Amino acid sequence: MTQLEEGSFKNRDKLFSMKLRDLLKLYVDRYKSKYRSNSFEYAIRVINRTNIGACHLAHLDGVRLSNFRDLMLQTRSTSTVRKYLLIISKAISIGTKELGIPFDHNPVSMVNLPTDPAHRDRVLSEHEKVNLFNSCEDSPLFSMRSIVEFAIETLCRRGEIFNLSYNQCDLTLGEAFVSKTKIGKPRKIGLSPRAIQIIKDLPRTVDGKLFNVKSISSFEKQFRSVVRKAGILDFHFHDLRHTGATILAMKGWTTHELMAQGGWSSAEMVARYANIGAKHLAKRLQSK
Repeated sequence: MTQLEEGSFKNRDKLFSMKLRDLLKLYVDRYKSKYRSNSFEYAIRVINRTNIGACHLAHLDGVRLSNFRDLMLQTRSTSTVRKYLLIISKAISIGTKELGIPFDHNPVSMVNLPTDPAHRDRVLSEHEKVNLFNSCEDSPLFSMRSIVEFAIETLCRRGEIFNLSYNQCDLTLGEAFVSKTKIGKPRKIGLSPRAIQIIKDLPRTVDGKLFNVKSISSFEKQFRSVVRKAGILDFHFHDLRHTGATILAMKGWTTHELMAQGGWSSAEMVARYANIGAKHLAKRLQSK
């Protein structure tokens, strides 16, 4: 491992003793400062828990990777499985170029990546939002409604919300510093009066985080449960971000304001998230 870290390793025999999880560990150690989101390391842990993580690099091929893909697709979305495969591909590429691991080719290139689904534009109606809030009140997770409302109010991603701490929130100025983001670029966001009130009402946690959520998978199960009990179909947690962006767009927020708040890098991405309905457009025209 020391030779690999120094980039001096050239012995092909090591391909038969080094496992994919070893390579992924080196990859994480080198790039965890760049990929600040916990979702990155969580993805690595998921990969390592499967048979592919224990596979020696010499045996890593298209057949094993396609079996891994198909297994993951049984319980995870196409975009998530695609991300897992791209992480493996990136680790192999870095290992070849920077660590001197003698791969003849990148085996991920032998696998058909899952096709990203058509762009989602799912937004809660006002009636659905009320039903969801009421259902959250019956959740075993005390802070479920607060988390859901906070997501709509701030446009933050799930990982950003769960990593946000009290000392990163200035309730006087109405600002929060999101240090761990999906793209690894910290940003400051505005806090609405409702978001500020949510923070004030939350019980303090031992680790200083706003929300005491230890398991992403457990939270997802509970969120799916409240959605189902609310009678809402085809709705994911990430759709709360769509809903919040749409609400702000309908209030007159500019594209650049939405980009700054939501952490989007382009106007095109904002357009995908802010789904303004025809009824709102009709009202705007009638008010002129």
